[in-house]
Amino acid sequence: RSEPRAPRERRERRSGGRIMTHAIVQRATVASAPRAGTASATRSRTVPTAVRSPRRKVDPPAHRTPCITVLHAASSADAVADLRPLPQTCAEQVTQAASVIRAASTSHRRQRIQLLLPINQRKNEFTSVESDDYGMNDADVYKAAMETASAMIRAVDPDGGEMSATRVDDDNDPVGVLQNAKGSVRALVIPNTQNLQNLRDLAALGDANGTQITLLVNPQWNEAGQVVSDFGLGPWRRKAMDFLQTFESTYSLTEYRVGAAATRDPARGGDYMGVGGVARVLKTHDGTWQTFAMGADGSSECVRADATEPTYEYLEKEVFTKFEYSLAGRRSGDSMDSLETRLESAATEASSVGTIDWSIASTAEINAAVRADAIGSSDVAALSKTGIRTALGAMGLPTSGKLEAMRERLADALLGDDKDQWD
Repeated sequence: RSEPRAPRERRERRSGGRIMTHAIVQRATVASAPRAGTASATRSRTVPTAVRSPRRKVDPPAHRTPCITVLHAASSADAVADLRPLPQTCAEQVTQAASVIRAASTSHRRQRIQLLLPINQRKNEFTSVESDDYGMNDADVYKAAMETASAMIRAVDPDGGEMSATRVDDDNDPVGVLQNAKGSVRALVIPNTQNLQNLRDLAALGDANGTQITLLVNPQWNEAGQVVSDFGLGPWRRKAMDFLQTFESTYSLTEYRVGAAATRDPARGGDYMGVGGVARVLKTHDGTWQTFAMGADGSSECVRADATEPTYEYLEKEVFTKFEYSLAGRRSGDSMDSLETRLESAATEASSVGTIDWSIASTAEINAAVRADAIGSSDVAALSKTGIRTALGAMGLPTSGKLEAMRERLADALLGDDKDQWD
């Protein structure tokens, strides 16, 4: 890119630029990637048209675009088989990331994770791409990051016991450490450069018996500035980078807002970013960088699978100026279930086996659970104040009053026989 790459979470909070995510059903099954030429029942489909070859060792001139190799259908069959679906909820992201972490832990005990946090517009609906003019404050971002990372650690080791959380920052930028009771998984969450020693300490604990996992989650620093990185120059930067390179990057889900992203609806109008649009980029360990074009209705399509990480400039100039990489250009007219229907089904399935994690539930997921009768009076204690109001609103009940009064009102309404009194 032509300018330094700012820390992801900070960029979103400060300027509404590149984005990072939430959901309810912690172990909801993530749909498998469809094979080429078949219709998908989910809103996210993963059939690319091309794979970009790795860049040459020789640095190209600044004006040159990445080399792209377009594969024929027969030669891309293996690539399609390796693709993963785009998470439609934060819970699906948590489940997907946990699966990757467990698989990679056999050879990598130190791992780097980039999660798309359920903040701003994604707090209400994880697949929403409408820009939020009033972003969440640092405290709310910290809370969302810690809750999402906690859910991920619980999914990595379901038998790890209770989670402990500690703040380790010395200023106004909150940073947290998470650890399960068994000590099998530890994580440093949204750290800054001054927290590098905290990461060293966690890694040392994790390396003690050779079986524990240490996670670096959503670091906020810039490692590759045009002139100087956040770690300085010379031996200071080299020492920091040598240590950070011991953390294998195993999972990343990020979001890019390219150009005037809200000016068209790619799902209906066939926008392919001559004007602008939103892309989410998914990378799992030993997999390709998958670029998904996002529709304003929450739908998505995998339009590219690249061997190297796509940059903003690449997306702007090489991908979203071509109709073949648009949502309209990829769809064959087959019908797909609505997002609302899919969320209802996921809530019903998860409720039947007791795996709903209300701490990371979005507004859309709570509404879906109410519609599907997948939320009971016993779930009310786990809902936040916002979640209780969301559920009350979905049932047509008053949403005002003190927290305990609203909690009791919702519990009574969910007891079955008492529902009719609110009609």
